[in-house]
Amino acid sequence: MPFERRLTLDASAAEYVIDVANVVREPALGGERAADLARLSGLLDALAEFTRDPAVQVYAITDRSLLTDGRLTPEERQSLDRWYLEGLLEVLPRADDRILELADALELRVVSADNFLDFHRAYPWIPGNRDRFLRPFLQPDGVIGVRPRIMPVPPEWQVSRKEEEGLLLEAGVYRRWDRSAHRAVLGRDWRCPEADCPLFGAADRPRSTALPRRRKSQVLCPTHGLPLADAGPRPSRAQVKVVMDGTVRGRFMVTAGEPLAVGRAPADGGVVLGAWIDDTEVESVSRTHVMVSYDGTGLSVVDERSANGTWVRRRRPTGDELVPLPHGALWHLRQGDSVVLHERLELLPSGRQFVFEEDPADGTVGPRVSADAAGPTMMAVPWPPGQEPG
Repeated sequence: MPFERRLTLDASAAEYVIDVANVVREPALGGERAADLARLSGLLDALAEFTRDPAVQVYAITDRSLLTDGRLTPEERQSLDRWYLEGLLEVLPRADDRILELADALELRVVSADNFLDFHRAYPWIPGNRDRFLRPFLQPDGVIGVRPRIMPVPPEWQVSRKEEEGLLLEAGVYRRWDRSAHRAVLGRDWRCPEADCPLFGAADRPRSTALPRRRKSQVLCPTHGLPLADAGPRPSRAQVKVVMDGTVRGRFMVTAGEPLAVGRAPADGGVVLGAWIDDTEVESVSRTHVMVSYDGTGLSVVDERSANGTWVRRRRPTGDELVPLPHGALWHLRQGDSVVLHERLELLPSGRQFVFEEDPADGTVGPRVSADAAGPTMMAVPWPPGQEPG
């Protein structure tokens, strides 16, 4: 697929954050040129393989200098300009602090070879971290890959020196994102005074769910640094992935208050699974198999009298449990649940924390299911006797 389809500034859909300039200008990732946009394409392919998700969504950020880098071809610079204007690429004077702001607020995983030493005090979860960072590397066959990395725990003098360098590069630093407030900010529609702003432009432009910046009590445009105007509430959304044989085949969004039909060929604008799954499995899925809804805090599912039944997979410390979903019954999905339409086909809600919260009913929370893992793990669980899908 064209790799630019994996770029998004939608804060509710992105799963990784990437410093584009860092990747494009890294000779160790192959190629003979000092700057090569093909390295970004190779990295996105590597992420797709790592996550087993061909359409993995990445929040792409770059330093402004990349757009005028003479080491890129004119066609490559035109592509960067177009992505910026279309709201697929965020462009800033310096990208590092914004990358960590997004990672901290939205719990995105960071793909970078940078150690971010000048931000270790602002983000104390960085030193020694083992699960929030990936490093791109060149494999022996010349193809780019990614692998988890352990962040270093540097001596104090190194941290201080990097902080001084950062202050010289940028006169002052933005305050850390207030994590207690990011839900409220993402629930509003924001407008930038600059009408041509690719993130928060005029009302006739497509609405963005990019993450604004905060500085004390102000909400700012990350591109122009100007205060954003609050244009009213925005319906919250949740992401659901279509997983077949352990591989993500597609994804769709569910808007709060707008139930969505999912099945082989649902009417009235529902999600047509036949676009993503094999023909043999399509016949095991009903025309309208389930209705999925979102109330702003969690997802629910109702079996719409499917022919072959629906199950909910509950992930427990002792092993997975399959629970049959009676026709017409409403099931409120908890963290870690997935909806099983066929033994090879599941609907996997995103593990993003601003979609799910811990369930207060019994205090139990299953293992986190998220793109933060190396792809969705599908455990083999026996079907209950007499309930095998037909």
